Amino acid sequence: YELSTVDWEAINLVAKWLKKFRSATTQMSMTKTPMLSQTGAVFRGLQYELKEALHDLPDTAPIFLKQGLVGAHQKLSEYYDQFNESPLY
Repeated sequence: YELSTVDWEAINLVAKWLKKFRSATTQMSMTKTPMLSQTGAVFRGLQYELKEALHDLPDTAPIFLKQGLVGAHQKLSEYYDQFNESPLY
């Protein structure tokens, strides 16, 4: 099987999004810096990035990319709500 141009474009988009998640994970995983107070901002930043990615998604993008972004945004919203309701925050 040879990947098509559309496949490669989808891979490049996903790689770009994964870099944002990696950056957020790295920020929240710091061991020598207190991060609890910044975790909410990191969640909101990721939600914003996903919203922008959905907005910028080309019409030719495969539907599974849009579904994946919507699902990721929903999951982040659930995590943010749980975090925001935590008595530790």
